[in-house]
Amino acid sequence: MRRLALAACLAVSGLVGAGCGSGGGDPYAIPAADPYGSGERLTDLLGPATWIEDDNPDGAACLSLPIDREVDVPGLTISAIDSFDETGSGATGNVYVQDSRAAPVAFSGITVFEPGFSPPDLRVVAGDVVDVRGTLSEFPGPSSGPFPFCQTLPEIGGAMNLRFDGAAVPVADISVEDLTTYDKMRQWLGVLVRVKNVTIAAAPTSSSGRYSALLQVSGGATQQPSINNELFDLENDGPPLAQGTVLSSVTGVVTFFYAVHIAPRSPADIVP
Repeated sequence: MRRLALAACLAVSGLVGAGCGSGGGDPYAIPAADPYGSGERLTDLLGPATWIEDDNPDGAACLSLPIDREVDVPGLTISAIDSFDETGSGATGNVYVQDSRAAPVAFSGITVFEPGFSPPDLRVVAGDVVDVRGTLSEFPGPSSGPFPFCQTLPEIGGAMNLRFDGAAVPVADISVEDLTTYDKMRQWLGVLVRVKNVTIAAAPTSSSGRYSALLQVSGGATQQPSINNELFDLENDGPPLAQGTVLSSVTGVVTFFYAVHIAPRSPADIVP
């Protein structure tokens, strides 16, 4: 069973703002008031950020943000959990969360990398509403090959507590052109988005287990977004993605690792 017994739950209720589920796995009750808690929101922490020009020899803007901040963010809804090891090397464990809102907005999502859980045997699923406490940092890429200058990935490393069983996170409808420069796509990192009427620009590529297909964009792009297999086996379980294939829509979490990606969660996120 996924939930803990009542006594164990009450023992850690200091951070959990909802009633406890029963030992038989009953869902937590949503509090009558202030269901998402008071405190910091991702939109307050992530943006809009100040951009400065002086420090970049390439001329692009750099983020002016405090580094490695301790944060305590209540009432986040889980949009996806990475349980697919595409590289065969343990590339799982990230949890994608968003501010809990009726409609999504920019700067409202983030990656929580390999979170600890309180209590330790808590397991969460998409739709759960959680509190996250830890360190917010700007990941610059691996030391063996950092990301391009001034391009970082915001993420939180820390602990996650269940607040209550929630519902599916709403999807932000954006244009594929919103992901064609780092400055523009930064606001959608970690957010569940949907792009409509997109075309596969080239035959998909596969390298070290990572499978991706570039999306066609208009001119002036410094980032060319792709669909990739971070969250499920896109190559074997997804639809054919030959060059020139037109898709009615693609839904997924916006991620970044040297380039911007849309990571669908299942075949249902890709509509031919």
